[in-house]
Amino acid sequence: VWWGKEPFEIYEKKVGRFMSEYGFQGMPNLETLQKVMNKEDLNFTSEAFKNHQKHPTGYETINEYMERDYVVPKDFEDYAYVSQLLQARGMKIAIEAHRRAKPYCMGTLYWQFNDCWPVTSWSSLDYYGNWKAFHYQAKRSFENLLISVADENEKFKVYLINDNFESSSGKLELELLSFDGKLLWKTLKEFTVQENASTAFYEILKEDFKSFNLQQTFLKVKFNEFQSQYFFVKPKDLKLSKPNIQVKTIDELTIEISSDVLAKDVFLSSENQVFFEDNYFDLLPNEKRIIKLSKAAKEIKVKSLFDTMK
Repeated sequence: VWWGKEPFEIYEKKVGRFMSEYGFQGMPNLETLQKVMNKEDLNFTSEAFKNHQKHPTGYETINEYMERDYVVPKDFEDYAYVSQLLQARGMKIAIEAHRRAKPYCMGTLYWQFNDCWPVTSWSSLDYYGNWKAFHYQAKRSFENLLISVADENEKFKVYLINDNFESSSGKLELELLSFDGKLLWKTLKEFTVQENASTAFYEILKEDFKSFNLQQTFLKVKFNEFQSQYFFVKPKDLKLSKPNIQVKTIDELTIEISSDVLAKDVFLSSENQVFFEDNYFDLLPNEKRIIKLSKAAKEIKVKSLFDTMK
C-alpha cells in the first residue's frame, strides 16, 4: 500500500507478527493550508501547493486511491476533506486487520503521528496539532474493546477484540438498517469476551443478505456500551440521500447533533478553530449525539460525504 499502490484490502491478507510502519497520506485541513498559502494558491496546480508535499508522486497516488474508493470531488476544499476520509479508511482497514489477528499479530504502529511543518503527509495530526480524520479513527480503532466486522469469503464475521486483562460479558446485538432507519433484520446473543483475546463471535452468510440492497443498508453492531457500523460497499457505491442535519446548542461547550437519514462522515468545523471531541463520524438516522467543544464556537459548519458526491 502507498509505495506499491496495492489496494487497502491487501492489509487484510498481509498481516505480520508486529506491524511497525505502514501508512497513507492525507491533506491537512483547509485552515492549516490557509496559514501557509495565499488564497490564489489554494488549488491543485499551484507551486505553493505542490511544495507542501515532499513525495514526488504523492498527489498522484492519493488521487489513484481516491478514484478506487470515492467519488472524486472537483472542489478543492471538498477534496481535502475526502483525502482525509481516504487516509482514515485505509488505516482503519489496516489497524483492525492487525488487531483481529491477535495473538499472531501482537503490535501495530502506524506511520506517522505528527508533522514537523504544514504539509500533506502520512501524519494523523497536522503541524498545528489539529486532528485529521485519521486521528479520530485511530482513537476508535485502538479502543481496548473493539468491534470489527470482516468480509471473509462467503461470510461476514463479527469479531470482538478485548485488550483488557479481564473478561467482559454482555449482549451482542446486530441490526441491519436502511439509510432511512428501517430495521430489516436483527439478532441478539449473549457472550463473554475473554481477556486479552480476539474472537469471531458471529457469522453471517452473504447468501442470507442477498435479498437486501447493500448499497443502501448498513450493519449496526452493539456490545454493551460499544457500537460500530459496517458498510458492505465502498463509499463511492453508497446510495446516500441528502441528510437534514440539525445542530442544537445545549450550552456553550455542548451541542446535540441529529439527522433524519444516515449522514456519512460528518465533519464539524468552526471559523475560530474549535476542537470537537468527536468528528468525521457516521451519524445514524434519528440518532441524537452529544458532542463536547473545547471552547464556544462562533458558527458551526457541517459537511457530510453526500455534499461531495455531486
